[in-house]
Amino acid sequence: NSCLLSSLSHVVPIVDEESEKRACEQIKMILMQKQSVTENSWFLLLYLYHRVVPQSQRSGIRVTARTQLWPSSGLGSSSSYCCSVALGLLTMWQKDNSLEAVNQLALDGEKIFHGTPSGVDNTACTFGGTFVYRKASAPMFTPVNFNSQNQPKIIVINSNQPHSTKAIVSEVKSQSNRLQDVFADIGQVVTDAEARILLGRDISDLLAPNQELLNKLPGVSHTSTDLIISTCKRYGVPAKISGAGGGGIVYGLLSPDIDVAGLTAELKQRRFSVMLNLDIGVQGVRVTEQQ
Repeated sequence: NSCLLSSLSHVVPIVDEESEKRACEQIKMILMQKQSVTENSWFLLLYLYHRVVPQSQRSGIRVTARTQLWPSSGLGSSSSYCCSVALGLLTMWQKDNSLEAVNQLALDGEKIFHGTPSGVDNTACTFGGTFVYRKASAPMFTPVNFNSQNQPKIIVINSNQPHSTKAIVSEVKSQSNRLQDVFADIGQVVTDAEARILLGRDISDLLAPNQELLNKLPGVSHTSTDLIISTCKRYGVPAKISGAGGGGIVYGLLSPDIDVAGLTAELKQRRFSVMLNLDIGVQGVRVTEQQ
């Protein structure tokens, strides 16, 4: 790729520890520019490779990445990639590959993609399971286990409207002073949902009020996701956006009496993409085979 080679030519030659740091910083600067998903993935690999592998041990490396996640949609595809690359590199070069180490390295990669990420996506990809996130001086992740008999069935719909998490988060952050009441109301919905999950109770009626609150945040709502949510509502499926919004994905909770086939057909007719038969709270990143 000529763009990749052109950008790479600006990375300083690595001859000592100081130039090593400068190289990593220049790779980060390249990644912070608006690049394609492929270019970002390539440079992120380069950045993590420099972070993990000592200069004396560097040689050719082949990495094959496959995913079923839609990129730039709010599903955490960048985190899944960061976590996988981090664990692979740490394991191959016999570094500390504990989940804590993987999570920290993946978060560093996420900062390049998204600026100031919450840490939710990389934590979910690393440790797996289900948890509640609360923003504090240090982020708090509280595990929450669904009752296996009451685990909701979900549908995930991709609006196929690309968005920039970094841009939307920055916009919301710039207006945070006037949005404190909205943040507080969203926090209360989350607290109610957590309490219900722990008791094995239904949370479907909380999705609509949560979405109404999210619509009050700048840049979060989009005509494509609004259409998906209204379509789901006609079929009796409560739904809300996930991720930063501004497009991306919507998820809905399915009850046994829903016409899933009809809903799916209508969504696809409108050129949205659909995922069904998804499990919640699965295992996080792991090495499945090592040679």
